[in-house]
Amino acid sequence: MARGLPAGICTATRQGVAVLMLLAGGLLILPLSRTTSEAQHRQGLQLPPPNISKRDAFSQQLAFFTLGGLRSLAAEITSLDATNAWLKRDWPRADARWSTVTTLSPRRVNYWAAASRDMATNAAGDYLNNDHYSEKERLTLARQYIARGEQYLLEGIANNPQSILLHARLGDLYSDLFRNPQFGKAEAAYAEAIRLGAPQIYKRMRFYNLCRIRGREREAYELGRELFNDPRNHVPALRTLLFVLQNKLELPEAERLSTETIFGTTKRALRDLRTFRNNRLLYPTTGIEEYLQRHAGEM
Repeated sequence: MARGLPAGICTATRQGVAVLMLLAGGLLILPLSRTTSEAQHRQGLQLPPPNISKRDAFSQQLAFFTLGGLRSLAAEITSLDATNAWLKRDWPRADARWSTVTTLSPRRVNYWAAASRDMATNAAGDYLNNDHYSEKERLTLARQYIARGEQYLLEGIANNPQSILLHARLGDLYSDLFRNPQFGKAEAAYAEAIRLGAPQIYKRMRFYNLCRIRGREREAYELGRELFNDPRNHVPALRTLLFVLQNKLELPEAERLSTETIFGTTKRALRDLRTFRNNRLLYPTTGIEEYLQRHAGEM
C-alpha cells in the first residue's frame, strides 16, 4: 500500500489502473482484429461482420480483453452495462451483456440468476405489455425471452451443478403460471434443490407442484402428511390440498385424517374450502363442493 494513502483510495487507484489497462488493450487489438476479420471476409472464410455501433464494439472489447484476474473485473463492468440496458428496456443488449458476463464468470451463480430474471421476468413481461406490437408478436417475443431465461438457468446449473440457488430459481420459473408452467419439471428442480440442502420451504413448494401432476397424487399426499407433522406448515393451502388428495385417492376412513384434525374446526374448514373451490392456480378440488353442500346450512 502506498505510504500515506487511505486503503479505500489505494483500492480505487488499483481498480482505475485495471480499467485503463482494459481500455488500452481493447484499443490496441481493435485495428489488428478488424484487419484480420476483413481479410477473412474477402477470402470467404467468415460471414460479414455485424453492423454494430462503436460504443457496442467498445463494450465487447472491454468484456473480452481479459487477462488472469481481470476477467472478474470485466464481468462486473459488463454487468453494469446490462443494468443500464434494463433501465432503457433494451432487451437484446441486456441479453448480449449477460451472455458475456456469464461467459467471463461462469462460477458466479448470481450472474446466471440475474440474467434469467432479466429475460424471463423483465423482458418477457415488458413485451407482453408493449402496445407497439400485435398480440401475436407480444406472445411470440415473450415466449422467446422466457425460453432464454430458462436457458440461462440450465447453462448455469451445467457450470454449477451443486448450486441450490439455481435449482430453486429453475423450480420457480417452471411453476410460474404466467411463464408457461411445467409442474413436473418444477417438482424435479425443487427436489434437487432440497437434496442439496435448500431450506424447508422448498419442500412445500415441491408439494404444491406434485399436487398438480396427474398420476402423482399418492406421492403428493405422502409428502403432504410429512409436512403436516410440522405445525409451521399448517397453512390454508396445504390443509385444503390434504383434504382434496384424500378424496381424490379415495382413501378408506382408517387412512384419512379427519376434517377436524386437518382444519381444527368445521368453521375453519368451511372458510378454507369455500375460498379454494374456485381457485385459478390449477389445483385439484375433488370433494370440496360435496362437503360444502353437506354443510350448506352452516355457511
